[in-house]
Amino acid sequence: MMSLETWTRRYVAPVAKEAGLTRKGLLYRLAHENGDHALLEFRPRHLDPAMEVFTVKAFVVPATSWAWSYRKSWESARKKAPDASAALVQWSVTPPENVAFTPHAVGPLDADWAYGAGVDPDTAGRAVAEVLREVTLPAMRRLLDREQLWAEICRPGFAFHRGRPPGWARMLLHVDEASPAELEELASQVETDYPVADEFIAWARARAAGHLG
Repeated sequence: MMSLETWTRRYVAPVAKEAGLTRKGLLYRLAHENGDHALLEFRPRHLDPAMEVFTVKAFVVPATSWAWSYRKSWESARKKAPDASAALVQWSVTPPENVAFTPHAVGPLDADWAYGAGVDPDTAGRAVAEVLREVTLPAMRRLLDREQLWAEICRPGFAFHRGRPPGWARMLLHVDEASPAELEELASQVETDYPVADEFIAWARARAAGHLG
């Protein structure tokens, strides 16, 4: 059976390249000039020896979210490309039922793709290429715009998981351009019933003042 890496190289890589993404193994990346990244990741799931089962997930990782998440090891983290661990939003790319591992379980937040026994790899390949080209890659590109991402967080147009509470997300998306007065207004909306909220606000003030990378 065709390996997942070979399958993605055949069916995903051309579509991703066309959209400006770069590839490293099962991870595809779109970088914005401000350091924000959108990621597309294929993750194998060892559920059936007769099939290749996997998830497809998209992530948007603002540079500020990466910097905050790795503030304690920033000197080394700043030299690395952001990964999914600091995603501000993430979502599952849902397969059509004919290429889903369990068609009855297909849902907006969690669904497994598959090919192998009973599912033709070419059929799955054409399906993933269509979903990526028509839906997922345009959404990733759109949400690399911080204003568009914030608008989506405020009024979601599709199902996704948000990695931070709204006030924290708003701060992360606007801290780099906020005036001192705007920064304090942002700080007033940060939810303080979360761990390290004071540290987060202090970090944001230091970043806005240019004291952090």
